[in-house]
Amino acid sequence: MKNNIKSKFTVDIISGSRADFGLLQPAYLAMQADKSFQPRFVITGAHLEKAFGNTIQFIEKEKCEIAGKVKLNIKQTDPTSINTYIARAVEGFSKQFASNRPDAILVLGDRYEIFAAAIAAYVMQIPIMHIHGGETSAGAFDEGFRHSISKLSHLHFVTCEEHKQRLIAMGEQPKRVFNVGAIAVDNIKRVKLFDKKFLSRELQIDLTQASALLTYHPVTLEPRTSLQQLKQLFDALNKVPELSVIFNTSNADTDGDILNHAIHEFVNNRPNTVLVPSLGTQRFLSVLANVDLMIGNSSAGLIEMPYFKHPTINIGDRQKGRMKPSTVIDCANDTNSIVRAIRKGLSKEFTKECKKSKYPFGKGNTANEMVKIMKRALVKVDLKKVFFDKK
Repeated sequence: MKNNIKSKFTVDIISGSRADFGLLQPAYLAMQADKSFQPRFVITGAHLEKAFGNTIQFIEKEKCEIAGKVKLNIKQTDPTSINTYIARAVEGFSKQFASNRPDAILVLGDRYEIFAAAIAAYVMQIPIMHIHGGETSAGAFDEGFRHSISKLSHLHFVTCEEHKQRLIAMGEQPKRVFNVGAIAVDNIKRVKLFDKKFLSRELQIDLTQASALLTYHPVTLEPRTSLQQLKQLFDALNKVPELSVIFNTSNADTDGDILNHAIHEFVNNRPNTVLVPSLGTQRFLSVLANVDLMIGNSSAGLIEMPYFKHPTINIGDRQKGRMKPSTVIDCANDTNSIVRAIRKGLSKEFTKECKKSKYPFGKGNTANEMVKIMKRALVKVDLKKVFFDKK
């Protein structure tokens, strides 16, 4: 089946969390500025949940068009509940696309709600465009979701040549895979960043001394270990009492609610430590630009933080297999290893080395490049995908 030729393409951008909205916004703005597109958001996941900050408010504040909402009613984060949310999401997106059908959807990354949107679109023969395919994160079941989304997708926007070659090795046609760099860089160049004085006042924390942003997510392929691992991190932070720490909450994965409860308790008992569930794009990037370290197991420590040439302490196996710039310090998930990594990251020698690092994920014109490719590709999308045998 092939799409009819159209002069204007309606593209539904699927967003389920604070993290992917910030990355998808440059694509929305680039399409909005082009008369060939009518971009709009379809909102789901943590955006619509009070426990995770009800972050749809950030999208509404930016005055982005919202075509629909697929609410999952996230209460618990055990595996059975996650499967229930996936089923709800497939049903919800199916109804959304049936009542207000787009010409294509744009999805990013590896979340289970994004996987559900891709399933619904694929069955309904709606072209799928995927950002951040070809990457790996061996410690989380996001790994399987990401590669599954790639196999359902018809157009791929990847961050580097390594990821492009991995998708081709997975059987994706080279003509469908485009190395456009990391869209995060577009945001860094687009957004006016707050200074350290403003952030200290805004977040009520002293950033004039050694400081870190900490984001720690469940390691979903190591079941029932996340809380124990987080406590090792807490012990490490207590051994570096001079470090100011800004915590984000964990995401809505298995055991995410358990980790968030523990984080709340820890923050309440450690001086110069704050919890900000949702920083929003501008504050998030500003914090990265102004703190000395990022600590945890988030992909932002491997993609966004290295742009600022600041160290990242990457804990455990959640991001195992990802490309890592030279600013990243890998460490085991035990107290002593984390303390050593923090001390190394704060050392003059390592921070000096970070200043010399080369950023591998592009220069920040990703959204415009994507729009140019979409304008050509969406004119005639062949939904019959042929497996490419790499020789």
